[in-house]
Amino acid sequence: MNKESINYSQCWEDPRILLEALVIGKEDCVLSVTSGGDNTLALLLAGPKKIFSVDLNAAQNHLLELKRAAAKNLNYEEYLEFLGVQESARRMKLFRNIHTDMPSVSQVWWLSHTSLIKQGLVNCGRFERFTSWFARYLLPLIHSKKIISKLLSCRNIDEQKVFYRDWWDTRRWRFFFGLASNRLTLRRFARQRGMFVYVEGETVVDVYRKRLERHLALVPIQGNFFLHYSLTGKYGDALPTYLEEKGYARLRTAPESVLSLVTANLLNYLQSMPADTFSKFNLSDVFEALSQTENDILWEQIIRTAKPGAIVAYWNNLVPRSYPTHLFPKINTDDNHISQLRAKDRVFFYDSFHAHTILK
Repeated sequence: MNKESINYSQCWEDPRILLEALVIGKEDCVLSVTSGGDNTLALLLAGPKKIFSVDLNAAQNHLLELKRAAAKNLNYEEYLEFLGVQESARRMKLFRNIHTDMPSVSQVWWLSHTSLIKQGLVNCGRFERFTSWFARYLLPLIHSKKIISKLLSCRNIDEQKVFYRDWWDTRRWRFFFGLASNRLTLRRFARQRGMFVYVEGETVVDVYRKRLERHLALVPIQGNFFLHYSLTGKYGDALPTYLEEKGYARLRTAPESVLSLVTANLLNYLQSMPADTFSKFNLSDVFEALSQTENDILWEQIIRTAKPGAIVAYWNNLVPRSYPTHLFPKINTDDNHISQLRAKDRVFFYDSFHAHTILK
C-alpha cells in the first residue's frame, strides 16, 4: 500500500452499525484502524477512556490530525468549507490558521501536499477522487440528472426496487458499471493492488452489481450519505456523525489525551502491547490483504491483547476471512444480532459484517 499518499479520505464502513456492535462505554480502551479517520472520530464521540488509532500509512494519520485540528480551531461554517462539504476558495487561508495545532511531522507533511487541502479533505483520497470521477464524468453518460435525482429521491424500499428495475438497470448502466468496477480499473485507480491478491471466484463486476441490487432492496436511500456521495460526489442532506453540528461541537470539547495516533503495522503494534489491553476493536477490512497464515497470526495477537469480553468488529469485502478454527472456544458470536446490523449497513459493496466477543 502507498505509504506516502492518502488512499482514503473518508471511511467507507458504516459507523452506525459499528457503534451498535461495539457499544462503547466510558471505561473502554479502543483500537481503531485509522483509514480516513471518520470512524475513529465517531468512536471518540461515543466517549471511551482511550483510543489508539493505528495505520501503516502515515498519511492517513496526518489526515486525521488535520480533521481533528479543524474541529478544534474553526467555526462550524469554516469547518464544513475546509473539509470539503461546502464549496470554498479560502481553504489555504483556513489551513494557515490551524496548522500549528498539529504535531510538527503532520505540519511538514501537509505543507508539502497543499493541493490536497485545496480539494477539501473529504475529497482528497485516491478512492474518493475515483468515486468523484465516476459521478462527474461517467455517470452522466449513463443516466440524466433527472434519473439520478429520482433514484436518490425514492421514499421507500418498494419505490427503490421498482425504480432500479424499470429505469436504472439498463444495458448502458451494466456496460459502464462494468468498466468502472472491474478488477483492473479498481487496482489502477481506486484501491491498492494488495487488496486483490487473494480474490477468487466470480468476476468483481458481477459481485458488486449484485450487491448494489440487493442493497437497494434492503436499505433506504434516504439518509445514506455513502450512496449520495458515490452518485453525486456530495453527501446530500445527511452527514457523517463528526461532520454534523452536534458531533462537531463535541469534538471541540473532547480531551486531546483520549486519542493517540500510531503509525505502524497492525500486527507489529499488537505484538508490542501487553496482554488484556483493548476492550473494543474497529478493524475495518484489514484482513482483506492478508494470506490465511497472516490472518491466523493476527488473530492470535488480537485474542492475546483483548480484555475478557472485548468485542472485535470488521468487514469482509471480496476475501472471506475469519478467526482460525482452533480459536473457536475463545470467541462468541450473536449471529442474529449481526444479521440485523448487516441488514442496515449503508455501504453496498461489502459482503459481510462481523462482530465477535472474546472469551477469556
